[in-house]
Amino acid sequence: MYIGFVKVGEERAKRTRRLSDFPCKRLRCGAHPLSVKITCVNPYPRTWIEIDLPALAHNLALVRGRIGGAVLTLVAKADAYGHGLVPVARFALRNGADWIGVATVQEGIALRDAGIDSPILVLSPILEVEAQQAVFYDLRLMVERLDLGQAISQAAQEMGRQAITHLPVDTGLARFGASPEDVPDLLAGLRRLPGLKVEGIGTHFADSGFNRERTAEQAATFGALLSKIDREGLMIHASNSAATSKYPEHVHDMVRVGIAAYGIDPYDMFGGLARPVLTWKARVMSLRRRPAGSLVSYSGTFECPRETLVATLGAGYGDGYPRSLSNAGFVTLGGVRAPVIGLVCMDQVLVDVTNVPSVAIGDEACLIGDSATVVELSHLAKTNVHEIVTRIMSRVPRRYRME
Repeated sequence: MYIGFVKVGEERAKRTRRLSDFPCKRLRCGAHPLSVKITCVNPYPRTWIEIDLPALAHNLALVRGRIGGAVLTLVAKADAYGHGLVPVARFALRNGADWIGVATVQEGIALRDAGIDSPILVLSPILEVEAQQAVFYDLRLMVERLDLGQAISQAAQEMGRQAITHLPVDTGLARFGASPEDVPDLLAGLRRLPGLKVEGIGTHFADSGFNRERTAEQAATFGALLSKIDREGLMIHASNSAATSKYPEHVHDMVRVGIAAYGIDPYDMFGGLARPVLTWKARVMSLRRRPAGSLVSYSGTFECPRETLVATLGAGYGDGYPRSLSNAGFVTLGGVRAPVIGLVCMDQVLVDVTNVPSVAIGDEACLIGDSATVVELSHLAKTNVHEIVTRIMSRVPRRYRME
C-alpha cells in the first residue's frame, strides 16, 4: 500500500487536501507544529506489475525435477528479468534455488546489502578496478585472464580473504571467455595465485533452444577440453534454461536458469507446465470515439477504417512497452483482444476497444498476461522474450502475490 504524506503548516494549510478526498482515516501524529496527515490511496492507479511468487516456486520445482541434486543457480540479472531483483532472489532461495546469478558487481552488492548471504555468481566479466568491491562482498567471479586474476588475488590478500572464481570458456558464442587452447595454462596460473580459489569452469551455449547441431559442437569442444585438464575440485557447468530441459547429459554439477524459472517458454521446455510469473496491467485513462478516416497518435500512422472507440492506456515506452508494437501489438480487456493502434507514446498506448463490451475509464487492460504472452509479443515486436520483460522500467511498481 502506498502512503501519501501531506505536511500541514500555517502557510501550507490552504494546499492541504480535505480528508474526505481520500478513502481512509487520518492517523494521529502528535501535536508537532508541522503535523503529518497520512492518507491511503490506490497503490497502483495507472500501471503496475503483478508477480506470482507461487508460480516461481512451481517453475523452480520443474527445473529441480530435471537436474536432481545439481546446484540450481537462478539467473536474476537485469532486475531478475524485470521481476524485481531482491524480492525474487530472496523468495527463490527459500523455494528451490541454491545460488543467484547476476551480470554485474553492482547487482551482487544490492543483494548483499539486502541481507542475502547465499552464493552469488557474477556471470559477466568485471574490470580490475572492481576487484576490491567484488572480494569485499564475497562475490564469485568469472575470470578469463590472468591479469584480472592477479588483481583479484591482490585484493583478497589485502583483505585477508579468499576470492572464489570460475573460469569461463568460449566454445563458440564469441562473447567472452578464454579460448579452449589457452585454458590449461590459464587454469594452472590461476591456481598458483595466493588468496584465490578456482571453484568452477563453465561455458555458455549460443542456441540450445533451437540448434541441436551447434549445441552438440559446443558441448564436444567443452568435453574435449575437460578431458585435458585437472578437474579435481572443479564444478562443471554449461546449461542455461533451454539446455537444462533439452539436454540432461549437459547438466553437470550446476545449471544457470533464467527464463525457465520465470515461466517464459519459447522453446517448449516443460510441455506447457511452466506458469508465467509476471503480469503487466494498465488502466484505461481516456476514451473517445473517432469517425472513419481519423488519424490516430503521432505521425498519423493509423487511419480509422470505421467509427472507432479509442482507449488511452496509462503505460507507454517510457514504462518499457515496446514502441515496435505500434500498430502491431495488442492488449486484452475483459478477455477480448484490443489491437494497439498508432504509434506507442512515451506514457500512453492507444488501443481499439470498439469490440470490447461496456469498456469504461478505470478498467484494467492486460499488457502482458492472459492471452498476451511474452512469447507472442516478442514475435510481434521482432525481438526475443528476454527484451520484452527486462525493458520494463522501475517506475512501474511491482506487486508480489503469495497466493
